[in-house]
Amino acid sequence: MLKMKKTAVILTGVLSLTALAPAAALAAPATDVEVNQQSVQQTEINTPTDYISWLKGQEGAEDAAQKFSDMSQSDQEKFIKYINDPEVIKTITNAIATSKGDDKISLNGGDITVRTEQTVTPSRVVSPQAKDYAVQQRATSTIMGIEVVQVRERVEYRVEGTPSTQRVTEVLNGGGVVDKYWVPMGRMDVKDDKGYVNSSGLATQRSVFTTSFVHPKFGLVVATNNFTVYGNKYGNLDGWVFN
Repeated sequence: MLKMKKTAVILTGVLSLTALAPAAALAAPATDVEVNQQSVQQTEINTPTDYISWLKGQEGAEDAAQKFSDMSQSDQEKFIKYINDPEVIKTITNAIATSKGDDKISLNGGDITVRTEQTVTPSRVVSPQAKDYAVQQRATSTIMGIEVVQVRERVEYRVEGTPSTQRVTEVLNGGGVVDKYWVPMGRMDVKDDKGYVNSSGLATQRSVFTTSFVHPKFGLVVATNNFTVYGNKYGNLDGWVFN
């Protein structure tokens, strides 16, 4: 598992694109993330052998490498076309943004799927009138049966009070995590905002995912997506937003 929390991490991948445009044409993200154009490395994948070699250098990619190796040559070549196409990453991102709750979306005749799901960690009793909860939302995308993107946003928080007066009192921890990213182009940074209790009494955690890569037509491209989750006083996920 590749964790991105509180620090910028360089991956040879692109998470999400709401639009393809030159870096200068995109507004700065809400959380400042500097991108050095010289540091954006692009790995060229032209053959199935190239991709297998690249996967072998990625921590946790053994399952993806095995599934790709088991494909027919024609399917491998089709898969490579997908991962080399920035428009495919844009399509995946848009599908995540339009998902509702636990959902599954099929695209490109079923070659690409996007699945979103929530998980809730059992509460931890702190005192007779205080419990800690943790909720998260995960988004996973597959291309031709191989999981290539898996990201999640998590918030841990405390609820205090009697059954009739309980409320969320503080956010303890949280942030964005990338579990899988097997798309060999560009760079991605994740920066967590400080969690807080919003005006509706919900524990709120947002992370900014900033992606950058060298596009063959546009040059350096930088795009951002915000991933936000909300936890309520009952220990449940009370909604999420990816935009």
